[in-house]
Amino acid sequence: MNSQDDIIREEILQAGLRLYRGSGPAKITMENVAKATGRSRSSLYYYFKDKDEIFQAVLDRIAHDVAAEIRLAVTKAKDLNEKIIAFCTAKIKTSQEWKRIFNAIEGFISADEKFKHAQSLDGLHQKLIHLERGIIMDAFSAEEQFFSSKLNYAEKDMLAFIICSGVRGIRREIYDYNDPHDVNIAAQLLSDMVAKWLLS
Repeated sequence: MNSQDDIIREEILQAGLRLYRGSGPAKITMENVAKATGRSRSSLYYYFKDKDEIFQAVLDRIAHDVAAEIRLAVTKAKDLNEKIIAFCTAKIKTSQEWKRIFNAIEGFISADEKFKHAQSLDGLHQKLIHLERGIIMDAFSAEEQFFSSKLNYAEKDMLAFIICSGVRGIRREIYDYNDPHDVNIAAQLLSDMVAKWLLS
């Protein structure tokens, strides 16, 4: 696609994202998206084969936007400990923001739509896991010259899995189950433990 096609595709995606955030997945139809972009319904088929493909592209955009926000926070940090705490903090922040949106969407869709939506969110979750592990792995690569011992790929991947799982658990317990622990202290301690183990 040329640059004009890229612009139009982005307009379609943004319209789909607005419809999704405002009214849920059922509102992402070719007709609604066409109206939201001021384009004909038939013109949308040049970019997307159907509404499901638009919806999937919207979810992919959410995953990449969330990952980009987390990656930006991590790249601004100056050392491994700060990179990990930046990852944890940004992950918790973005998760909470999108959880509120998803909960709002769940509140006004039908039971049948909820089941399908839950399946879609499972796919989004898996994509985010992959992208977030990549961010941690890149942070390791940037700082591994300072590690006390060399880790192979499988060891770094396992550690990235532990960090990602740990921060998701912290967020869930504190925000979903009202655990009284302080989220920032918990994230800091997780970061400190990992950095100390890698660097000392």
